[in-house]
Amino acid sequence: MNTSDIKALWRTLPLAKNNDLQKLDEQIERRPQTWQAVAEWLQKTDFNALPLGRNEIGEGAYANVAEYETKLKNVYELHRRYIDVQLLGRGEETVYVADKEDALEPQGEFNVEGDCILYAGASRSQGVVVSPESYQIFFPSDAHMPCMAVGNEPQPVRKICVKVPFEEL
Repeated sequence: MNTSDIKALWRTLPLAKNNDLQKLDEQIERRPQTWQAVAEWLQKTDFNALPLGRNEIGEGAYANVAEYETKLKNVYELHRRYIDVQLLGRGEETVYVADKEDALEPQGEFNVEGDCILYAGASRSQGVVVSPESYQIFFPSDAHMPCMAVGNEPQPVRKICVKVPFEEL
């Protein structure tokens, strides 16, 4: 499959309207086999049948599956080595997204093994709803605060966070 076909395949998935498709296309150009493997995995997988924890996809990508109650308060996170493709098997949550330049008050050092640094807040952010019908992609330039309740009522969710290796532009 060529990169144009892989890009077209990604357009068939339920991506949220606010996703940066230009960045996605650039990453597909750099790792086409990985993005093809992830798209095909997303199309064929029953997310509610996956075991909790790490699930290997292939080509360097994997999915973390978790179940939890959404929160009313959380912190922002930022990754360097992986792109997050987040979706829910059930429920819905709000994820607040900010440019990494707007992330405020680092909470410690960058955790290389966990590919994460936490921030207490952001000077500007936008909330997006993640659901089974709306996949959200977070690049290393996106500080994001996941796991937030939609409204003021926490609810149980089943989240799938696909980790795709990031290729520096």
